[in-house]
Order: sequence, then C-alpha cells, then structure tokens
Amino acid sequence: MSLFSKRLMKWREPKIKGMLTPKNVLAAFVLILIVSIPFGFLGGNGKFHVAICLLALGFMSAGLVGFLIQPFLPDTLIQLREDTIVRGARGTNSQRSAYKNIDCINYYRDCSYSWNGKMLTINVHQRSVEGPNFTSFVVVMKNESFRSVQKFAVPDNVNLEKVLQILRDKGVKVVEPPLPS
Repeated sequence: MSLFSKRLMKWREPKIKGMLTPKNVLAAFVLILIVSIPFGFLGGNGKFHVAICLLALGFMSAGLVGFLIQPFLPDTLIQLREDTIVRGARGTNSQRSAYKNIDCINYYRDCSYSWNGKMLTINVHQRSVEGPNFTSFVVVMKNESFRSVQKFAVPDNVNLEKVLQILRDKGVKVVEPPLPS
C-alpha cells in the first residue's frame, strides 16, 4: 500500500446532523466544571488553589471547543486509490484496506439517517426528504486488521455506478444483499 498511488476517485461522506444539541453542550460544560474542582485541591497540599483549578478548567475546555467546532469541520474523506480504499485524511488516523485483502463488500442503496429518541439509526431503502441520502458500504476483510476500513458511505451526488465499477475492476466481490423480511 503506497501513499503515492494514483487516486481513482474521492468524495466526502455525508455528515450526521443532530449530534450537537444545547443539552449536550451544557452537560459537557458542567462535567468539565465538576471534574476541574478536585484539581484545585491536588496542587495545594489539601488547600484549594483557584489558579490550579482555572488551569485545569482551561485545559479541559479544549475538549469542549473541539466538540463545538465539529459541525464546521469537513466530512470524512473517502478515496479509491490504485491499490487501496482510504478513509480519512492523510496522516496517522486514516484507515486503509488493500483490495487484495477484501473478501467482499456489501452495499445498501437509498439509505438515510434518522433519530429515534436518543438513538441514531440508518434507514436502509428509505430516502429522507430533509436529510442526506447515501449508499452504505460494509467492507468484509479476509484478515481483520486494526486500521482497516470497516464501512463508508457514498452520497447521492457521487456517481455510484462508477464507484461500483472501480471496485469490481480491482477484483473486489461487490454484493447487494437482500434485506430480511
């Protein structure tokens, strides 16, 4: 697997909406505040130090800022390369699966996300009027590895037939399994 192999196709996965709610932000802020108070006692031999508490609060707030900017960040990048499928940006957090190590890929057309209470569900063969509609791919590996691509999504604005043709040309068995009734 080469980092410099030719890119055949790339796109960004659809973003899940509804993950960032005011209730989640408030819960994260209260949790950070509660956790930072014991740090004020740790630095002063049993006496409470406001400066150390504020320092801990500042460091832990970086996590909250990361949580808040998530909707403004770009979606996950998917690339079909000459010899691999890459999910994520270049760097240490990307997942890679060589075509030769893939047993098969199952795909499900016309999927959408929805929220049932507090649980996120993927609706297969149910298009959404307001949401992102996509095709979901599940990768089954011959030898499971830690950094392999498990699944990815292709939004409606990407040519699905071209994606399927590239995968088939690379020798990957692509299957659209029937849904259980």
